[in-house]
Amino acid sequence: MTKSSAIMGALIVASAIGLAVFLRPKPTAREELAAPGTIPPAAIAVLRSKMGHHDAQMKTLLDRVLMLDDDGIARAAGEIFDEPALARPVMGDELNALLPERFFTLQGELREHARQLVAASVRHDRAGVADEFGALSKSCVACHVVYLFESGAAHSQALR
Repeated sequence: MTKSSAIMGALIVASAIGLAVFLRPKPTAREELAAPGTIPPAAIAVLRSKMGHHDAQMKTLLDRVLMLDDDGIARAAGEIFDEPALARPVMGDELNALLPERFFTLQGELREHARQLVAASVRHDRAGVADEFGALSKSCVACHVVYLFESGAAHSQALR
């Protein structure tokens, strides 16, 4: 093998690797929920901090549900249930006044589904675990919809 054919072979391999890296699929999923334009950045930062912890809890819960780990399910759902809730707004409470009433309703539903999920896992009720995990997840998605699309009404009222 000549020196020029070795160089040419290395160049072809390097080009193929470069082309594969360049053409690889790019991730399209967002890692964060978009910010609504109706809530001030300071309030969004507070909510993101709280929800970042909730995100980690939900990922742990999903993992425990899929592994049929009843003790782990009870612990993870119990942590969600025990998480301090945002209180309904009182006079002068700017952050909570920016959130629509539906948020607080969904927050209560989330806690109730977490409680029911703990109970189902203690009973080793696989169907109950699946149902309550689905209901808990549904309340999370509904809350994201409220955050993104229904916060404007609360924000407008808070500014009056």
